[in-house]
Amino acid sequence: MPGDTTGGLPGPLDARGARPAGSLRRFLPQTKPHRFNFALAAFVSLGIVTAQVAEPEFVKRIVDEVLSGKFPQRLVPYALITLGLGLTWPCLAFCRRHISAWIAFGLEYEMRNDLYAHMQHLSVDFHDGWQSGELVTRAVSDIARIRRYVGFGLIFMFQMGMQFVFVLVMLFVVDARLAVIAIVSTAPVIIVSYRFSILYHQISRQSQDQQGDLTTIVEESATGVRIIKAFGRMPERSALFRAQAQSIFNTNMRGVAARKRLWTLDVFLLGMSIIGIVLFGGLQVIHNPNTFSIGDLAQFVFYQQMLVWPVREMGWIIAQGQEASAAAERVWELLDTHPDIKDSPGAQPLETSTGRIRFENVSFTYPESDTAILEGFDLDIRSGETLALVGITGSGKTTVAALASRFYDPTGGRVTLDGRDLRDLTVRSVRKHATVAFEDPILFSVSIRENLLMGKPDATDEEVWDALVAARADDFVRELPWVLDTRVGEQGYSLSGGQRQRVALARAVIGRPRILILDNPLSSVDVHTEAAIESALRERLPGSTCLLIAHRPSTLLLADRIAVLRDGKLHSTGTHHELLVNDPYYRNVLAADATEAEEVNA
Repeated sequence: MPGDTTGGLPGPLDARGARPAGSLRRFLPQTKPHRFNFALAAFVSLGIVTAQVAEPEFVKRIVDEVLSGKFPQRLVPYALITLGLGLTWPCLAFCRRHISAWIAFGLEYEMRNDLYAHMQHLSVDFHDGWQSGELVTRAVSDIARIRRYVGFGLIFMFQMGMQFVFVLVMLFVVDARLAVIAIVSTAPVIIVSYRFSILYHQISRQSQDQQGDLTTIVEESATGVRIIKAFGRMPERSALFRAQAQSIFNTNMRGVAARKRLWTLDVFLLGMSIIGIVLFGGLQVIHNPNTFSIGDLAQFVFYQQMLVWPVREMGWIIAQGQEASAAAERVWELLDTHPDIKDSPGAQPLETSTGRIRFENVSFTYPESDTAILEGFDLDIRSGETLALVGITGSGKTTVAALASRFYDPTGGRVTLDGRDLRDLTVRSVRKHATVAFEDPILFSVSIRENLLMGKPDATDEEVWDALVAARADDFVRELPWVLDTRVGEQGYSLSGGQRQRVALARAVIGRPRILILDNPLSSVDVHTEAAIESALRERLPGSTCLLIAHRPSTLLLADRIAVLRDGKLHSTGTHHELLVNDPYYRNVLAADATEAEEVNA
């Protein structure tokens, strides 16, 4: 299950880091537009390393030529050159940081847009199975971790790699025996760093998974604040939050402990190597001053320090790299998920529609379930007809509506629109002709106008008001502080339940769809308002087909025909009065006596 704190997430990768490097390498194609900036950053890094490597040479000359008294007149030129080099590389480092930032934030912008666009195309069943907090964390925090490593860590690692090679060459130029000692002394650091990288990858992945769970808790607490307060469960939710925050704290402290051990070992091992270099080099100066001078020793120690720095910073780079690779795994788990509902090869757009829908021997089972919701289901919804679906909970009413709007594809049989299989039509064109209003109205935290424009982006204010009038929402909207520009808050909770449903209905009808699917969208309004809305919809959408899921008899009276579902099959059809007379199962469903309804034979 997504967001499990143990790190057991679905997808092609697991939390043990089987493919950390591969996950990051898969982002390489996105770096192609930034090739020039990468090359420029590499060139500037080369200049930085060159300036830094040149400095110890002039330190040696000052010691051997100036301080020895051989050429005191060279002090000022050497000092000026050293000063110039000391000023050059910080200026170049400033330029490199600016270039790196341009690359990093550009990549972050592109990757985040690509991930969001991909998530929008994923099927409904995907979103049903993932916690929203996990998706938020992957789109925000994980992308940021990849940005920090690719935009800064990689360039920094390239610079340190060049510095390591340049300095290593200079160590051999100064004294080969001391250079061998320097290399041997750094080998334990490399071994320790490698072992650290394996451990830290696991810690990073677990921490990021736990942060996704924490985000989910915060989001659910914010959206469900009324339920929490209504049941007085604030202490329990706070305890849940504290427990998850404690888990993140413990995991992060494990990471700190791992980094601390690495840093301590690095400093100790590298410190011991410097002591060995000074001791061995000092003996050479004492016994062989003609072949190895004090200036040579000073130069070698400078280079040794320059060699130590990249090796010591390797821990930081590895830690950042493991965080990025764990983040990349999590991001690719989303990018590697393909939508189940997509255009088939050769799918054609539906330009116009009469609105006739047919279910032909349809069977359907939800993903990850063994229970068939529909089986051998047949139904013909005629053009311009208002057909109501009735059945007990679990009979398949919402599933029929979801199949008609192609949120899912049937596992058997087919659903046709104007005689054409929905799978042979483009998804976008089907959704253009068939819109849905749900029982639980989801409004976005923007203005009334912007919520309605979701249904028709190019709608005029006149069309917006016409839709509000049809949904009988115009009266209360006119009384809002900023009318159409009034923001409705998180999920529209600044409005009442009935008001939210009417705004959502207005959003569904503003585009004048040929097929309108209403999943009990007026359950929070009174029967008189419901009748007025139904009448207004008939006037606004003449000839449109309406598929209506309803429970109240007053709603069913508005339908031209009623289809009764039982055990995933079509049980009976007829008008409300016909079914009341001829179908005892229908009467029991209306009476909300589900137990008796199951026992009654047709």
